[in-house]
Amino acid sequence: MIDKIKQIGFLSPQWFILLLIIPLLVYLYIKVLRKLSPSMLINGNSEELDVKKLSLSPNDYLFFIRMVAVVLIIIGIANPQIITKTEVKKPASETNIVFALDVSKSMLIEDIKPNRLEALKDVLNRFITMRSQDPLGIVLYAGESYNYCPLTKNYPLLLSKINKIDDIDLNDGTAIGLGLASSINILKQGNLKNKVIILLTDGSNNAGNFDPVLAAYIAKRYSIKIYAIGIGTNGIANIPITDVNGNKSYARIYVTLEEGPLKQIAKITGGEYYRTNDANGLKNIYASINKLETKETKLITKLSYTTCFDWFIKAALLLLFIEVLLKYTVLKTWPA
Repeated sequence: MIDKIKQIGFLSPQWFILLLIIPLLVYLYIKVLRKLSPSMLINGNSEELDVKKLSLSPNDYLFFIRMVAVVLIIIGIANPQIITKTEVKKPASETNIVFALDVSKSMLIEDIKPNRLEALKDVLNRFITMRSQDPLGIVLYAGESYNYCPLTKNYPLLLSKINKIDDIDLNDGTAIGLGLASSINILKQGNLKNKVIILLTDGSNNAGNFDPVLAAYIAKRYSIKIYAIGIGTNGIANIPITDVNGNKSYARIYVTLEEGPLKQIAKITGGEYYRTNDANGLKNIYASINKLETKETKLITKLSYTTCFDWFIKAALLLLFIEVLLKYTVLKTWPA
């Protein structure tokens, strides 16, 4: 919730000392100028009233208008400002998050509709829209790893790159250790205290020359937390194959998800391990991680200043114009 509190302040309040001349001008007018100026009675029943005490001449009204204009000018040169205090809820600290995503060929299996990769892209889009200001990055891995997007707060860029993950062609396989190593290299260079890797895979580490558990210990050294997510079913699965003519067919392959190392990776770094076989489960997992990695907010007071001296100057000029207009029209009096 955002609360706005407005109040008036003055940038140059020392000019208010000029208000001391107002009583002096009034005194001089009453004691000297008013006696010298001829007057025309506003109240026509002069026989019943004491003219000297109760009647006001046109010059009196004009003098009053002139004094109000002088007061407005003094207020204007004191430079009044509208001060708006806004209390904004802001995360107490930012979190650097890297998505380490398995893009091996098995991610095209359709046990999660429309397929594992497309379901993941949809969930990532939702996750990013739930974040407010955290730097996010992406590492893709299959038989090798690829730093796909550096840490950035440019969320439209992130969303655009997520939708183009299909265009990246990496050697097939599942090099979980390399994916973690690339993610750690990105995060260890940052200066934020909170650093997180969200690792997703549908298989076992069968490529690369870097042990995922060793990567977890390195991550722990840099205070990096790892959330590990395993998706898909084990056993025989149909993987789609598209020929050069665009015809789609299926090949039967054997897939298995080795959960032990993933659980160990999460435990070493203080993270969590999750497992799902469907799109809703994947959405719930990322929503849970989002909640865990949303830091408590704090109220920050922001001040904004809107100068309004011109309002008073314009009002004073308007009154002076009205004085002149009345002097030579309605009141038809002599110059004061």
